[in-house]
Amino acid sequence: MKKKIILGVLFLLPIAIVLVLLFTKHNYTPLPVIKTNVPEIVNYESFEKKDTIQFESKITILGFLGGNVKDRKINVLNLNQKIYKRFSGFKHFQIVMLITSGQEEEVKSLKYEISRFADELKSWNFVVVDETELVRIFNGLESPLVLDGYNSSDYVYIIDKDRNLRGRFDDRSKVELREEVVKPYMLYGYNTISISELSGKMTDDIRILFQQSRTASEKDESQKRREEVIKVDKK
Repeated sequence: MKKKIILGVLFLLPIAIVLVLLFTKHNYTPLPVIKTNVPEIVNYESFEKKDTIQFESKITILGFLGGNVKDRKINVLNLNQKIYKRFSGFKHFQIVMLITSGQEEEVKSLKYEISRFADELKSWNFVVVDETELVRIFNGLESPLVLDGYNSSDYVYIIDKDRNLRGRFDDRSKVELREEVVKPYMLYGYNTISISELSGKMTDDIRILFQQSRTASEKDESQKRREEVIKVDKK
């Protein structure tokens, strides 16, 4: 009898865990807001000739290629393989790469390389700005990371639909947390040279942000329905 009970528990426990995960909406830790009110792009030209490119109402991966598109090829291809191909199907997802003028041939070559590994490029945006505009947007992130002499960087940033910079307040590894030697440090941007960081931390954080966005949308819809019912009842 005791053996049957143990076998029953072992059989039912995994099923119970799966059911809890399926029906629990908030089984994740929200991705923190690191900086609010990230500056919107103002003076720009879309390389793809799109009418409007804005951060508002989009989940944006923002990168800075500056005047060094040619030497940032590996960064972009890593981002394409590990991030773009996973999330390009989401309606409000976009990647925005800020570049300075005079690099048309380099961008064409880079987009050709991307197209070899992606079915479509609709959410890739190469945005031409002058140095002043690029630095203005970068400074608005208030990141401790820096741009190089070409106003370029290995790091990309996650910006939510409300133009908030998302990241981590405590980016310590499991080993660092266990040893309690290293003090907490923040994660502002994600290193596109590091495959493990893109496929690990960044992928997890974007998934969480989409889940948060979905949950918020469901709450808004529920509130609208309640307000409509109240209006009908009052008539």
